[in-house]
Amino acid sequence: MKNTITFLIFIIYATLIFFVGNTISLLVIFLINVMAMLITHVSILDAIKNIAKLSPFILLTVVINCFLADYIYAILIGVKLILVCNITYTYSKNTTVKEIANTIKKLCTPLKLIKVNPDDIELLVCISLSMIPILKKEYIELKEACIAKGIDINVKNTKLILTKLLVSILKRVNELEEAVIEKGYN
Repeated sequence: MKNTITFLIFIIYATLIFFVGNTISLLVIFLINVMAMLITHVSILDAIKNIAKLSPFILLTVVINCFLADYIYAILIGVKLILVCNITYTYSKNTTVKEIANTIKKLCTPLKLIKVNPDDIELLVCISLSMIPILKKEYIELKEACIAKGIDINVKNTKLILTKLLVSILKRVNELEEAVIEKGYN
């Protein structure tokens, strides 16, 4: 029950950040994020490194919003993205994939009324979240192999790189399917 409440609070909190319109409220949210990190013993330095990794995405969003709206709105969107990424990092450091999948299963229990099996949803969520680090590793290995072979990673070679990545992903999915079937899951 604790995990479910924590998950719902996280989802509501992260969503409400985007509805905040003034800087004082964003400052309060920032302080709440810092307090949450201190309470849950999440390293502030690691959180800053995580935000730094995400900075190209955030900057791209800010630039696009500068063209679509004004620069003040674009900066507010950037700050909101930083706050959401920060609280997401804090949440992810304090929960496991299994806990998240189990929480979503509990939240999907009412779907039994329309004959949707929450156990299937739990398995799909667990597999999906577990595949993210695997896909990241596959991409890094492919990138290193291209560099070793002297292949530039640019727009011209995107088709080659994506094809190899897709083949690798499909092999992983096939292995996963065989493992699930072997364990007797229908």
